[in-house]
Amino acid sequence: MAFAQTATPTDTVDEVVVTGIRASLKSAQQIKRNAEQVVDSITAQDIGALPDRSVSEALQRIPGITLQRTNENRDPARLASEGGGVFIRGLSWVRSEVNGRDIFSANNGRALSFEDVSADLLAGVDVYKNPSAELVEGGIGGIVNLRTRKPFDSNKRLLAFSADYNYADLRDKGFISGNLLYSDRWDTKIGEIGLLVSGSIGNIGNRTDSIQTGRFEERTLTALDNPAAVGKAVGDKVYIPNSVGWRRIDWQQKRTAFAGALQWRPNDQWEATLQVLTAKADPHDIERALGDTNGGYAATGAGYKYDSQGAVTAGTINNIGLTADSRYGEQHKKTEDYAFNLKYTPNANWAFSTDFQYVKSHATVLSMTAFTQMSQATPSSLTFDIGGDEPVLKLNQATDTTRTQSAYWWAAAMDHIEDNSAESKAARADLEYTFDDNAWLKSFRFGVRGTDKDAVTRQTGYNWSLLSSQFWGGGPPVYLNQTGFDATHQNDGLPVQSELITYNNFFRGDVQLPGVAWFPHESLVSNGTANAYNFLKNTESAGWGWVPLTEASYATSGPAGDNPNGGTNIQGEKTKAAYALLRFGNDASPLGRMDGNIGVRVVQTKVDGGTSLIKVAAPQGTPAACAAAPPAGGCAAFNNAYAFTQGASIVGTGSSNSYTDVLPSANLRFFLRDDLQLRFAAAKAIVRPTFSQMQAYTNLSFNFEADGFTPKAIDPRTGSGGNPLLKPTKSNQFDSSLEWYFNSSGSLTFAAFYKDISNYIFMGNGLETYASGGQTYQFNVSRNMNGSKGKIKGFELAYTQFYDFLPGALSGLGLQANFTFVDSSGGKNTAVNLNESAQIAGAADQTLPLEGLSRTSYNVAAIYEKYGISARLAYNWRERYLLTTSAANIQRPVWSEDFGQLDGSILYSVSDQLKVGVQATNILNARTYLDVGGANLAPRYSWTDSDRRVAVVLRGSF
Repeated sequence: MAFAQTATPTDTVDEVVVTGIRASLKSAQQIKRNAEQVVDSITAQDIGALPDRSVSEALQRIPGITLQRTNENRDPARLASEGGGVFIRGLSWVRSEVNGRDIFSANNGRALSFEDVSADLLAGVDVYKNPSAELVEGGIGGIVNLRTRKPFDSNKRLLAFSADYNYADLRDKGFISGNLLYSDRWDTKIGEIGLLVSGSIGNIGNRTDSIQTGRFEERTLTALDNPAAVGKAVGDKVYIPNSVGWRRIDWQQKRTAFAGALQWRPNDQWEATLQVLTAKADPHDIERALGDTNGGYAATGAGYKYDSQGAVTAGTINNIGLTADSRYGEQHKKTEDYAFNLKYTPNANWAFSTDFQYVKSHATVLSMTAFTQMSQATPSSLTFDIGGDEPVLKLNQATDTTRTQSAYWWAAAMDHIEDNSAESKAARADLEYTFDDNAWLKSFRFGVRGTDKDAVTRQTGYNWSLLSSQFWGGGPPVYLNQTGFDATHQNDGLPVQSELITYNNFFRGDVQLPGVAWFPHESLVSNGTANAYNFLKNTESAGWGWVPLTEASYATSGPAGDNPNGGTNIQGEKTKAAYALLRFGNDASPLGRMDGNIGVRVVQTKVDGGTSLIKVAAPQGTPAACAAAPPAGGCAAFNNAYAFTQGASIVGTGSSNSYTDVLPSANLRFFLRDDLQLRFAAAKAIVRPTFSQMQAYTNLSFNFEADGFTPKAIDPRTGSGGNPLLKPTKSNQFDSSLEWYFNSSGSLTFAAFYKDISNYIFMGNGLETYASGGQTYQFNVSRNMNGSKGKIKGFELAYTQFYDFLPGALSGLGLQANFTFVDSSGGKNTAVNLNESAQIAGAADQTLPLEGLSRTSYNVAAIYEKYGISARLAYNWRERYLLTTSAANIQRPVWSEDFGQLDGSILYSVSDQLKVGVQATNILNARTYLDVGGANLAPRYSWTDSDRRVAVVLRGSF
């Protein structure tokens, strides 16, 4: 809440008329310099003038913050067009706020998806890297506070707007966006009243082109591979990917947002503020992926070339099987935040504040995919060279059938749906007493806060089913030019449900590949699953029967290998917190001029996950089948296990949990000179487990030998499940900084940090006893649990200056730069999916670093502001890092290589009220490279290009 945010800026909204980059940097510097905590900020003096197109992209300019360029780290095949996850000092444990109040998205119930928030509505963003007691708990990495504007920020009426046309070159399409703000204040008989309304419509789109292999499998060379030709010998170990493919994704999003604020100040003692923020994002995309998924790529071949570690770099794959899929994705995400604040200041000593907030978030997801395959009647091969920055793929066929519709059959279909919601009610009250004429004591603050949060996640697995045929089997092929597979399954519209895709201008023409195939038509997958079923049910010659998912599918779904959040997860959480904070300072202490604060926050958390759901997998065999072919040990063990699985449902226990955390903090500041200050900060912080980690479920299974009836000697009974009893991850953290502010917009700062983290969440095993069907067994159950420890340490260096001392036009030059180093030891990665063995193994691999942690990152921005010109050329870079310990489908660790991107902007003030300009993103066409494998062998497996974007911008304020 504003009462407690000591870093609130003093600049007012009406300054948008005369300010630019210099004033924005000045405002951000004032926030950092005057704050009692360790804070970094971005401010937007102009409406719609954050330095980047989205909040997450803007955050990466702050020291210590890095951006993950995929929305889901386990899905590296689909890189995000805008930055996804935000990491502070190498950690994803980031808590999000709007105007000092907690906010979240329905996809996880904990943090906000920053890419869903319109940057146009924000006055600025503050990042708290070490908390004080009055700040809401929950962020070990840090706290990101998004600040919207209020009418009392301005001394007069304000009408402002911005509009832009944003062109994406790969997509070859432009998108129009705009926002409008109106603010005014009036003196009335009942006091002063202020009103601000602001709306934004943001349209954006892009295209990504990518080439990807699968995981690299170990192979042993034989004489047939002719190893001597490439400097190898029979028996040498080499590594061959198990697939190769390429894809194009056309992505588009409409982002709408509204912010409103009503303020009333009846007199100097009272002030009431009502604020509303709604943010809605509606992205959709169409993906067309083509490649060899028939396993032919995983075989060695004569003439293959290898690098020094034995990973293949070039060769020819014979008898490939091409699969083409069209996948349509659609999401609708909305977060609403309603807040009321009342301040009462009866005199110069006392100040009271109460605050009430209601947050509601909802998100739905639809994914629909259809697959076709090309007949292998015409022998084909694929020549490849993946040894450099620009891979080569060339399809070789005696007769070109890739353009012939009748050469393809309907292969499979798959859908997935989600319906997630979350809401929270919060109330807090604060008081502050300011001391008069005390040499040391400035003020004492005390406050309480309570919350009541509910989150419901409803998700299915990925509903894949065979249609007519696969390379490995199925029914008679139903070719794309046919209308059905028998007389009773006919649809005359079926032949037009496919289209020829040529992948024109792939990688801007820099990469050679066979980019031609017949795909399921976009209209087939993008008009709802019922529409797709109307056509595809006529292709099901194999008899499997793909049936689209419905609302009823949530009840029959559960956590599984394809989706750890499957089923319905209902979570309730209530917190009660109280804090006390003493602010002090002395201009003539034995250590010189200094100030600071010391405080403690105590918070109790109660979690209720409902009744635990327990499922038991039934054996494939039956007692009768065992009796017909009994194993050497007889059928008793199998029969007892079978009886257990056929017994009445196991009644789960409750999943409530409660814990209390005491979080002390201290912040000290020493003024070595008027322009030089030294800070020390220490605090204890927590981050609560995610709701998906606390999902109350257990999956049990019996494991038998190949005969199907003899229990395995090792782990005959296993299980996996969520853990409602998880406790928060905790950190004892220490910060220090030396800050030199040599002029109003110039500074040189150095910050060092150390975090001693305990209670990492990691996968562990334990014996648990269950009874069913008259049988009682112990199962070795895998669950996430607390217990590991680790350390994060590093430093940040930042510099900002305008070179006013230079002559003439050169005096408008400036430079902004920062560098971050982060190191870690100990700690463990969390297995996202305990139903997938590769996830468990990857998370337990201690040779791997923490996910998302780059040791080094930096920003450099050249700035120019003079003669009405405001220009910036900014380069952002981060070092290679582990994206995930186990990627979906690949089931191996994936790494993101070093990545740097250059962005720029230039605006010209036509008048005091009007600016025009150009903004450019990804000027150098940075290519993203991903590697696959462990710490010792991780060859490159993915190449991705995305758009350069150029926007023409118009801003005005009156």
